[in-house]
Amino acid sequence: MIRSIFDQRLYLPLGLLIVALTGCTSGSIPIGDEKEAKKIAESYYARLQNGEMTKAVELFKPDQRGHWAMFLQNQSKELGPLTKYSFKSNTVNTVFSGKFYIFQVGTRYGDKAADEIVTLFLHVDENEIHLTSHKINLSRSRITPTPVPTAPG
Repeated sequence: MIRSIFDQRLYLPLGLLIVALTGCTSGSIPIGDEKEAKKIAESYYARLQNGEMTKAVELFKPDQRGHWAMFLQNQSKELGPLTKYSFKSNTVNTVFSGKFYIFQVGTRYGDKAADEIVTLFLHVDENEIHLTSHKINLSRSRITPTPVPTAPG
């Protein structure tokens, strides 16, 4: 009888914990492929470099495309066309709702250099990776200075 009470006190909470944890997700953790995420990020930058803003925005979720279209249009007016990009590093972060793929990208817009962070996300209930954010940080120290003419002398 003592063992029966002990078993109930131990196994009942343990069983409830297991049931609660398995109910937190749809039962599948997104596998996600880092190579696929990088291909999407590379495609995004290739489209931007080619001036294909509409195609670049298609890589965001449909309900976010309007916001990112305005963002890209404003950045293009301010910085000019993207002339060069290179991927510096990437990080994968798994959270309860899915996986984040974060890429640090070095870019150049004419004579302006920038460091950018692009984030992609794969939700646990979806099979498609989407862009979720794009941050541009101009590197003031790396902006090519305009040469000042000197007087002969």
